[in-house]
Amino acid sequence: MKIKMLFGAVGSANAQGSATKMYEKDEIIDCKEPWQETLAQQFMDAELAVSVKVVEPTETKKQRARTKTGHYKADDPSTPDVNEAWEAVPEKK
Repeated sequence: MKIKMLFGAVGSANAQGSATKMYEKDEIIDCKEPWQETLAQQFMDAELAVSVKVVEPTETKKQRARTKTGHYKADDPSTPDVNEAWEAVPEKK
């Protein structure tokens, strides 16, 4: 779970609670351990933070592009931001 701090707040910095940390406004906190999730829930209950949903980019598979006759397509040098020699592979159902 990830949260974004809406306000600055002091909270625990370790599992034992023996150290504290100042969590800054707009800081994104990645809560991987149970104590971090508990701290995140406390921040959200106090309306000091909100849950953030992160969508990881998915890498699309690519293959060489082909012409209608089956030959490989060449990259067009006049379009430097697009590589016509490669195309995305359609997902199988």
